[in-house]
Amino acid sequence: MKNIKDVAREAGVSAGTVSKVIKGYSSISEATREKVLSAVDRLGYIPNSAASTLSSKGTKKIGIYLNINDKFQQIDEINMLYVMGALDRCRELGVENLIISDESLRSVRYEDYRSYFSSLSIDGIIVFGLNKNDEGMLKMLQDKRFKFAVIDACFIDDNISHITVDQQQAQYDVARQVVEPGDRVLYLAGKENSFIADWRQTGIERLQKEMGFDLKIVRCDFSEAKAFVAAEEFVDEYDCVVCASDLMAIGVRQACKRMGKRVRIAGFDGIRLLGYVSSSIITVKQDFYQFGYRAVDEIMALREGNPGREVLLPYEIAHIHYRSVIK
Repeated sequence: MKNIKDVAREAGVSAGTVSKVIKGYSSISEATREKVLSAVDRLGYIPNSAASTLSSKGTKKIGIYLNINDKFQQIDEINMLYVMGALDRCRELGVENLIISDESLRSVRYEDYRSYFSSLSIDGIIVFGLNKNDEGMLKMLQDKRFKFAVIDACFIDDNISHITVDQQQAQYDVARQVVEPGDRVLYLAGKENSFIADWRQTGIERLQKEMGFDLKIVRCDFSEAKAFVAAEEFVDEYDCVVCASDLMAIGVRQACKRMGKRVRIAGFDGIRLLGYVSSSIITVKQDFYQFGYRAVDEIMALREGNPGREVLLPYEIAHIHYRSVIK
């Protein structure tokens, strides 16, 4: 196995410089950093700190990457189902894996992501929760040495598969269930940096164009609290509220209950929490477990040389009832 001195000789620098590059020191020039990282790649060097985590030499792993910086405890259910699906499929196939969060990469420079994942013997990465501000992972997607299965962010290439539901159509379909001709419609949109927020908003705008109803769009960032405030401010003026997430729909429902106001409400996601709060909210029910499960299959297919593709999973327009969530 190559050691740090071998990398230093290959790059023409000292072992100390190699160590600083691997640890992400900002005092190293870009030219030197690139020389060292190129030497690391050529030699297949694995730092001792990472090597100790490997259970077998040369075994390639799947990295399960989660962007969890939303800080909303109520959506932990979605992330857990993603991970459970991926872990179960890895176990069935005998594939080693590592879970990595965006928090764990905060101390790693974007330029060093490639070296970081390589040092962990990861050659395939499942990406959950990618947003437009995740510069490091967006750059990683351009690296052809890795295979990617990206959830709910439309990137497709020879080494990238994309797994989602038809977000635009699903938003259109669920809104169609609550919007009536002549309605005034309040739409609570997701985050500005979110790919799925854009697609879902396009769905409601398509329906508005077809039906010609009055539409007001308020960005509430998938936040229950912001949706609650928006409902208090605007709901008296509208006949129904279409929300880009169930959490926002719950916020609207609670605000309406407090105000003694009745409006038709649609959500999106199908989280179990909805069954405990209000079964009157219709939603788009997704199988988040299957997202993770299928993502592992896509990584395996890419490893075998198959090109990347889009995988559209089914969804259901439904009410989430209490009895269904306590089974």
